[in-house]
Amino acid sequence: MREMLTAVEKIEAAPGQRILVVSDVHGHFNHLVQLLRKLEYGGDDILVIVGDLIEKGPESLRVVQYVMDLSRQHPVYVSMGNVELGRLRMLWRDDPESGESFAGFLKWSEEYWESCLFGEMLADMGIKISQVDGQNAPEYRRRIREQFHEELDFLWSRPTILTAGRYLFVHGGVPTDDPDALAGTEAHPYLKNDSFLDKGYGFERYTVVTGHWPVSLYRSDREDMGPLFERERNILCIDGGCGLKQTGQLNGVIIPDCMAGMEEICWESYDDFPEVTALDDREAAPLSFHVQYFDNRVELLEEKGKNGIIRHLSSGKVFEAPLKWLYPGETGLQCTDLCDGRLAVSAGDRLKLVFETEDGLYVKKQGQLGWYDGRVKPEDAKPCLTAGAPSGENWRREREVAVYGLLERLGISFDRIDHREANTMEACRAIDEALEAVICKNLFLCNQQRTRFYLLLMPEGKKFRTKDLSKQIDSSRLSFGEPVYLERFLRLTPGSVSVMGLMNDTKNQVQLLIDREVLKEGGLFGCHPCMNTSSIRLSLPDLLEKFLPAVHHEPMFVDLPS
Repeated sequence: MREMLTAVEKIEAAPGQRILVVSDVHGHFNHLVQLLRKLEYGGDDILVIVGDLIEKGPESLRVVQYVMDLSRQHPVYVSMGNVELGRLRMLWRDDPESGESFAGFLKWSEEYWESCLFGEMLADMGIKISQVDGQNAPEYRRRIREQFHEELDFLWSRPTILTAGRYLFVHGGVPTDDPDALAGTEAHPYLKNDSFLDKGYGFERYTVVTGHWPVSLYRSDREDMGPLFERERNILCIDGGCGLKQTGQLNGVIIPDCMAGMEEICWESYDDFPEVTALDDREAAPLSFHVQYFDNRVELLEEKGKNGIIRHLSSGKVFEAPLKWLYPGETGLQCTDLCDGRLAVSAGDRLKLVFETEDGLYVKKQGQLGWYDGRVKPEDAKPCLTAGAPSGENWRREREVAVYGLLERLGISFDRIDHREANTMEACRAIDEALEAVICKNLFLCNQQRTRFYLLLMPEGKKFRTKDLSKQIDSSRLSFGEPVYLERFLRLTPGSVSVMGLMNDTKNQVQLLIDREVLKEGGLFGCHPCMNTSSIRLSLPDLLEKFLPAVHHEPMFVDLPS
């Protein structure tokens, strides 16, 4: 098993250079992109991510690749998390039980979290978790190490501790603010330091910024996901429970200068709950019970649609909460964190709507959760079109920026919108309405031998059948191409498939196919700029007559039946 000793890296920050700090992304790619947008990440900002990029979310691999991309363009510093260290050690285990352990972990992760880093890597190679067992696990681990060596090398090379001016960043916590005294020692205790704030440490030389332990667990008087500032002891805890708590959020703190005091720090957060505006004033009321991780055994009394009537066993309190918040534990049925406190709300306040009951709404206000029984008005989240390329925004991937650059060099006019990750039909419809353009299905296909690859553009509402296409292109046994080929040839990931990716296919490995019905709709054409957190529209003639010739891809036109 590979060793992990404590490594300390110093960040050279200039006076007045902002430091943006995030932790515990846990595979939530869209959360990270949207948070960096809210933080207005740009210019010469320094981005610090304090461990645990992966697991507990749906897109661990995409998060790693995204952060690697940002680090090639901008000053980005990522420290090791306990989850990364644990997964890396698992991949390099060579003891007799390691195969069964690896296969068992994959199946558990799929059942409990629905995803994991290694499962995503296997899926990108076209391998299902169900194919992995104790005997073949060593071979699949070898293939993962070979195919994804760049991502794994990036994770292995993360330092344990980062410092910048008056600030020390570490995932779990440290017993001293003398990092030189810790260098070369075993790293794990500083990565997994549970309930660090409760251990009584205080610091003078540095303000210690940590993740790992959701901040809500430190607060018994309220349910609050916002960063916790312990000014007297110079500790700042920022893990907002993203991926771990049903009401979690991804927090980002803004340190305006590496020598700034804690009182100068501000913060933002991102979650995917719908935003509403309060229409009535309500006074606060303290909580009388609090379901927390260490006291969360419950009994389901009654199902009520998507919610349930639930009894908290230790307090006897009965409450209503979503059924999906219940899960089986070692000692019986458990419920995610929740309280019965009421928030102070003024008309006009922006709230996040978590769930609703007949008696009121469970909402979040600036990270704090509680009940509100007033009226609300939904906020219109319709994306807005902007002409041309963005500037000075560091959160965009290289591949997206390259699309804008090429279109401008070709003299192609385009409009652009930024939005949440387009991974649901509802999100796609909102984008379609804003673009007011022809939106196509973009299908990445290949033959059985994986020797011929195709990108098919067809009308969104038309059903695709392989037999309708195979004869027209003289290619039998068509199937969807694995994501590893999609990335290799077009520099695209699932969900971001776009004709713009052809600019990266310099060896013409992919044949473009266009259903002629697309041409009949004419006018404006919409697609992703190689990232599904943005969309663009341009004229269809410009696509056909300027873009495709410039990237040396001549389309083959096909006729697919309705």
